[in-house]
Amino acid sequence: MTKVEKPKEERVKEGIALLKQVLDLGVPDQNSAYIELKQQITTWINTGKAWDGKIPLYPSQRQMEVSLPRSAHISATINIKK
Repeated sequence: MTKVEKPKEERVKEGIALLKQVLDLGVPDQNSAYIELKQQITTWINTGKAWDGKIPLYPSQRQMEVSLPRSAHISATINIKK
C-alpha cells in the first residue's frame, strides 16, 4: 500500500483548527506553549514532516500531546493531559 502524503492545504486547515481549539480553551496567544505549538505547526505545514511531541502548558501542571502526521489518512490531533 502506498502512503499518501497529506497535502499542504489540508495541513493548513488542520493546523488552524488546532490553534483555534487551544485558544478556545483559554490559552492566550502570548503563552509560551501556544507559541511553541504554532512554531511546530508552521514547520509541519511547510515541510510535511510528521511531528509528535509534548508541550508543557505553564503555569498549570498540564501538557499538550500533539500529533502532526505525514499521512493523509490520519488527522492532526491535540490532547491536553494532566
